[in-house]
Amino acid sequence: MIVHLAIECLAWFAVLAVAMSFLEHQVHRSLMHRRNVLSRHLLPFKRMFEHHAILHHGQYSKVFDDKPVAAGEDRHVRLSIREGFLEILPIAALLAVISFEGAIVLEIVVCMHHVIWNKIHLEMHKPEKRFFGDWPVYKFLGRHHYLHHKHPDKNFNVVLPLADYVLGTKIRASNSEVSEMYRLRLL
Repeated sequence: MIVHLAIECLAWFAVLAVAMSFLEHQVHRSLMHRRNVLSRHLLPFKRMFEHHAILHHGQYSKVFDDKPVAAGEDRHVRLSIREGFLEILPIAALLAVISFEGAIVLEIVVCMHHVIWNKIHLEMHKPEKRFFGDWPVYKFLGRHHYLHHKHPDKNFNVVLPLADYVLGTKIRASNSEVSEMYRLRLL
C-alpha cells in the first residue's frame, strides 16, 4: 500500500513538474510580457504586467546582475509562495475529484517551483554567492535567463526550460552574449 502510494505520488510529481514548465512559460509569456484583455481591465493583471515587463525588464535589460538587494526591496524579483498556493487551489480542487494525492502534489509542485524560482532568480539578478551559485545546473539556468533579458520574446522559463524547447522559444547566444556570460561567470 505505501509503495503504491509513493509510486503514485512520484508519477504525479513528474507529470505536474512538466505541466508546471508549460504553466510558467505561458503565464510569463502571455501575462507578464503582453498587454491583454486581463491587463487592460483588471488591476492585479495590470500590475503583474507593469511590474515585470516595465520595472523588472527595464532595470535588468541593461545590467543583468546588480548589487545585493536590501531586505524587502526584492518585490519585483520574487514570486509570492502564498499567492501561488492560493491561485492554483481551484485547479487542485478539480484535480482532487480524480486524485486527492495528485491535488496535494500539485500544491507541493507549485510551492517548490516558487521557492526554487525565488532563490535562483534572486541569485541571478542580485548575486550574494549562494551555495548553489557554482552548480552547473544553476549556470545553465542563469545563461538561459540572461538570454531572456536580452531577447524578451524568448526563453520564458526560469526553473525548468522544457517548455521553451518544446514550444520553440529557446534562443542561442551570439558571440557577444557568450562573452558577457563569461564575464558574469555563467560559463
